[in-house]
Amino acid sequence: MNQADQSALFALPLFAQLPVAALERLAEQGFVHSEPAEAVLFQEGESARFLHVILAGKVALFGSTGGTAEDAASRREAIVEIFSAGEVVIAPAILLDLPYLMSARVIEAARIVFLPAPAIRDLLRDDAGFAREAALMLARHWRLLARQLKDQKLRSAPQRLARYLLTLANGAQGSGIELALPLDRRTLASWLGMSAENLSRSIAQLGEVGVHVRGRIVSIDSVDRLHAYCQEDDLR
Repeated sequence: MNQADQSALFALPLFAQLPVAALERLAEQGFVHSEPAEAVLFQEGESARFLHVILAGKVALFGSTGGTAEDAASRREAIVEIFSAGEVVIAPAILLDLPYLMSARVIEAARIVFLPAPAIRDLLRDDAGFAREAALMLARHWRLLARQLKDQKLRSAPQRLARYLLTLANGAQGSGIELALPLDRRTLASWLGMSAENLSRSIAQLGEVGVHVRGRIVSIDSVDRLHAYCQEDDLR
């Protein structure tokens, strides 16, 4: 692990409070690897061997049911979360020393730090600051998943898409907002819990409230109108 990678890794809240000796041990035990798009980091049912920290790119956490990889027609997949640069692929399996419940796949060429799971569990046991940051990280992730579940249960597909667009707008106000979709439509549909066909219909429906999509470019006539449409609240 080179110095630049170490600096990026140890600046993250999870590691920033660790003593120098602990950081040096992690640097010796961990390694960095560049992964192409579509590379699978781990699969559900496998033993949790590493904690993954993303330095660049994107990784999707997904679940699957039915069929096999060779029998694609009967196999279903759904993206549960997407992690980007500066984020830790949160896998409770690492902390609990249990098999993965989901799989992880690179969706945008990534540079990833691999930290051995036993070293992470040792830190969790021996360093109170690390344990506190890990608990906070898991709590934030649980809150995010609870929010997503709430959206799935209470909002229509067009409303879920509208809320996602508001997240991308990142608090922008007024009219004439333009932004770029960071995900292809297949990936976006899976993350929002809908089929590609439902996503296309949802995009068409949002045209009625002033949202226009051309390729990956989205223009929003009125952010306030979109807020009202998806019944957005201020809870975070």
